Amino acid sequence: MPNVYGIYDSRINHPNLNVFVIAPPASGKGVMSWSKKLIDPIHENLVSESKRKIVEYRRNSQSNQFLEEPRVQLKIIPGNTSSSKIYDHLENSDDSLLIFETEADSLSNMLKQDWGDFSDLLRKCYHHETVSISRQTGDRLYEIKNPKLSVVVSGTPNQVKPLIDSRENGLFSRFIYYYFDEVSSWKDVSPRNQTISYDEIFGNESFGIKRLYNKLKTIPKVEVRMHDSQWDLFQEKMILADGIIQATNKLDFMPVVRRLGNMTFRIIMILSIMRNKENISENNRIIYARDEDVISSLELLKILIEHSLNIFDKYDKKSIQLTMSERNLLSRLPENFKRGEGLEIAVVLGFPERTYDETLKKWERKKVIQKVSHGVYQKNQIN
Repeated sequence: MPNVYGIYDSRINHPNLNVFVIAPPASGKGVMSWSKKLIDPIHENLVSESKRKIVEYRRNSQSNQFLEEPRVQLKIIPGNTSSSKIYDHLENSDDSLLIFETEADSLSNMLKQDWGDFSDLLRKCYHHETVSISRQTGDRLYEIKNPKLSVVVSGTPNQVKPLIDSRENGLFSRFIYYYFDEVSSWKDVSPRNQTISYDEIFGNESFGIKRLYNKLKTIPKVEVRMHDSQWDLFQEKMILADGIIQATNKLDFMPVVRRLGNMTFRIIMILSIMRNKENISENNRIIYARDEDVISSLELLKILIEHSLNIFDKYDKKSIQLTMSERNLLSRLPENFKRGEGLEIAVVLGFPERTYDETLKKWERKKVIQKVSHGVYQKNQIN
C-alpha cells in the first residue's frame, strides 16, 4: 500500500506490520504461504522491469558514459540476506519491502552472523526511523529516511528464541504473534475432494492487489483518518487493557500492549484502504475508517494480546500464565475476598459460575491466591 499513511500519537505511520505465526510441525501453519501469492505479480513485475533496464543500460552505456546505472528493485527480500544488502534494497526501493519466510530459522541464522545481524534495522524500520550504516568496502554510506519494511515469518515454538533472543530487547514488542498448538489430523488429499483451487483463487486476487498497488503509486499521498467517536472507543479499549496489565503487576508486558495499540491502528488503515479501494482517487485522498472496521480491529486486538501474552510468558518458566480475562477478574477482586463476593464480580465480567469456580481452583494450584479459610481467599503477588 504505497503512499498510504495515518497519524498516530502525533507521528506518521504507514501500514507495515511484522507477523510471527507459531505452531508445532505438521499443524497447518504452512497455509500462510498462500498470502505471499497475493503480491507475487508485484514482485515479479519489479524484478523483470529492473532486468530490462539493466540490459538496456549495458547496451547503451558504452556509447553514452553519462547514463545512470539503474537500481535493482524488488518487493520481497529473502531472509537469507546480509544486513548491508538489506540496506541496499531499502535504499533502492521506491516504497515498502517485505521479508517473507515460512521457516524462522532462515531469518534467525542470519541474525547470528556479524555480517547478517539486522535486528537493529528491524526495530528502527517499524517506526520508520532513519537508518544509516557506513561500510569500508566500496566506501558506502547508507542513510535511509522513512524506511518501510514488513516481516512475515512462521515457525515452531522452539524457533522463537533463536529469532528474538529476549523479550526485553524491543524486537519482541514489534511483532504480532499468532500461536496455536493443535496438530491437524490427516485430511483427504485425493483429487476427488479438491473442489477448490487455491492457486486459482489467490492468483485471481493477486491481480486485484496489483491494480490497487499501481493505483496508489500514482497518488502522492492517501491518508486514513478516524472520527472522534472512533478514537474514543479506541482509547477506552486501550485504557482497559493497559489498566489490567498494570493492576496485575505485569509491568514488563506494558511495551507489548502499547505497541499492539499502534498495530491495531495500522490494521484499521489496511481494512479502510481495502474497503475503499474503488473510491480512492487523486481527488479523494482522505479516507475515513468505518465503524465496523474499527470494531473488528479492536476485537482482533483482544485476541492478539492473549497470543502475545502466551508467547511472552514462555520466555520465563517461572512466569504464571493467566489470560487477559483472568487478569481482568483478578484486578477487580479485593486483596481478601469471599467466594460469593468474587462471584458477583465474575458474573458481571461474563464468567459463568462453574467457570469461576474452576478459575479459583486453577489460581490456587498456581499460587495466584491462597485459601485463608472455608470460602475465603487472599491474593498473592504475581507477575
